[in-house]
Amino acid sequence: MMRLQRLGCRSMATSCMAFSGMFVASAAENPSPVKFTIEPGHAWTPPFGVERVGRPMDAVVELATDAKPTQEYTVVSYRDGKEVGRHRVNFPMNLLPLPKPECRFGRVTLADWPTEAALLVKGDGQAAPVEIARAKVVLPSFEAEAAARPDKVTNPVDLGAILPPADWLLLAGGQEAEVEVAALSRNRDLSGAFAAAWYESAPDHRVKIELALREGVKAQAKLSLGPAPKTLQRDTLHVAIVDGQGKEVWRKDIRVMLVPEPPKWPRFGAVATKLRYDAPILVNGKEPINYDEGWDPKLQDMVVFFPNGARWVFWRGASYCPFWAGRGNTGFGYEWAEIAGAHMVGAIDCVEPLQDKELRYGRVEIVESTPARVHVRWSYQSCDFLYKVWGDFAVEDFYFYPDGLGTRVLTLTAQPGIWVETNEFITFTPPSGYPLDMIPADFASLIWPQGKAEFRFPCFKNEQAEQWAKLNTVGGAPLLHRIRFGKSDRLAAIQYSPLGSSHDLPGFEPHYDRGTLATPMYWGYHWPLSRDFKTIWCYMEGNLDCIHETPAHNSSMHAGNPRPLRSQTGPMPNAQGKLETLQRDTWAWLIGMTDADDDQLRQWAQSYGNPPTLEAQGARAEAQSYWPERRALCLTVEKPTVTIAVAPNGRCVNPVFELRNAPKTLLSVKLGDQTLDRKQYAWDGATLWLAANLHQPATLKLEFADAKHPQNVSETGERLTERGQE
Repeated sequence: MMRLQRLGCRSMATSCMAFSGMFVASAAENPSPVKFTIEPGHAWTPPFGVERVGRPMDAVVELATDAKPTQEYTVVSYRDGKEVGRHRVNFPMNLLPLPKPECRFGRVTLADWPTEAALLVKGDGQAAPVEIARAKVVLPSFEAEAAARPDKVTNPVDLGAILPPADWLLLAGGQEAEVEVAALSRNRDLSGAFAAAWYESAPDHRVKIELALREGVKAQAKLSLGPAPKTLQRDTLHVAIVDGQGKEVWRKDIRVMLVPEPPKWPRFGAVATKLRYDAPILVNGKEPINYDEGWDPKLQDMVVFFPNGARWVFWRGASYCPFWAGRGNTGFGYEWAEIAGAHMVGAIDCVEPLQDKELRYGRVEIVESTPARVHVRWSYQSCDFLYKVWGDFAVEDFYFYPDGLGTRVLTLTAQPGIWVETNEFITFTPPSGYPLDMIPADFASLIWPQGKAEFRFPCFKNEQAEQWAKLNTVGGAPLLHRIRFGKSDRLAAIQYSPLGSSHDLPGFEPHYDRGTLATPMYWGYHWPLSRDFKTIWCYMEGNLDCIHETPAHNSSMHAGNPRPLRSQTGPMPNAQGKLETLQRDTWAWLIGMTDADDDQLRQWAQSYGNPPTLEAQGARAEAQSYWPERRALCLTVEKPTVTIAVAPNGRCVNPVFELRNAPKTLLSVKLGDQTLDRKQYAWDGATLWLAANLHQPATLKLEFADAKHPQNVSETGERLTERGQE
């Protein structure tokens, strides 16, 4: 998404119920109208779930844009006529440049449980503030909430699903779940009350637990449900609170997605599949589209599975723009080649592959999937909102290894001199997934050889001074970015290029709605999945309530383009096959999803940017012995026994060897004096991946079966080869 300018203040929410009346006040010192309301806390702000029950009310002040900026506003709270709290009102600026802001909002939380609140204003030259509005604080007589979660958290992708709504329950057939219930009765005791939960498919199998509801005291309880249905695809979980007389006083229905037989995936490998999504596709101004009818039925999704639990996904709903899918039901992507140029006459909205909602141009293919390496390719054309293209096209190759790390290789063929952006850090959230609930605050770590800076989001220039000071010491060192994108994920996404990187912190600024921080970074529901919503419309005029209808993306910052590995300009065919003068650039990054610590990541960066030197017997190094595109060391095998002296330039982490003309059967791998077992390497007949972290010179000895003497193929060697194909 093209970087949008910092914008002014306007509410994106469509409605917010106030428990008290709305007051319009004016005075000689304050000719502009002021609205003062007491209302529940903003739905996008913490606490969430059952912790929200009993949350104090907020006082909201709404000013017209012509109100004097020098005026001071204060909310004073009273309990039974006695002052119990006083809060200065701040009016945070929002992001929207156009149209002109219609109002400014300020909000304070009335944490002292008052019975009424007053708004005071102090104008220029006034000795004391003047009360201009007063409102009663009316609390709901009864509040309750329930949340359901599986007994064991599983990555939705492992169940064949993608980004299920955050307020649904996703279970494997027969899996158990837990329900947490909270309730607060403010005007009476509810003796004998209990909470109950049951599946609609099994109304006679209800789980109950006592819920002691004393007046003014919040009560919480947990219910453990038995096994979910094993044959159904969908169900409803009912949660109810019943008083001592058997009257149901509150109820919530939770949608349940069931997977009767979870699919079997490889431990490491790429798979073409169709990921399940049970909600419809939201379409602007039209009827929703059935998800299963959203694309050409021949098109599939593609997933790369890793032993450490990482999942790399090409989803039709994301226009095939790839992302890491986390176990906490969030995702993270590095962006793509977003372009802009003078030749793009008549472009409507941003020109990028995410606009290709119908997948008219984007395609994904599995080039290679072996025990040692996965190679997948994504080809696309950037188009505008109406699918118009200009002949530019890109190919992104991803090479992955069993350690969870690999490379992203982007080759863009486009008009010479165009503007291109290759790195925007984007987090995916599911429907009903509030950013402040799902995205960790400690979002970004920027790591370099001598240091690290860690930033919480939102990231402001006048905050976190110690981290800014650290970042100012980087000099010209390339940055390794580590991004945490799920609160329940131990793995984080990483990206690094030795050919340069940067940052645009504070990046996309947060969005404030009605005076409260709703999201710590840009939030937009025009992608993924939804259709016919423009980028700028979502950004400026969007409806926050759409969070419940479709997944969304959250953009934090950019990392800057590294120098290309290769660049050429000359006559080339464009995407339509027409010959014209074009420029072709290729970039490469080390990427991955890992729980590696800071020092390990520094070692990875050093290893990727500074390959070891090799001396080989029984093989010869190729003219280009190291290919950063594949993080691979390349040799041509000449004899059944190959000895390679590896001299690290600092560190050599999990090296990859491409061995041309090697016999298909690898009998043994020996590192120094140690013969490695099959868990310490992977071989596919051409590529050898080694689980080793070398910081001193070492000798690698490979014994292959001699194709001329098949009797040399030992039983052990055959067995190792078979295991390597598992």
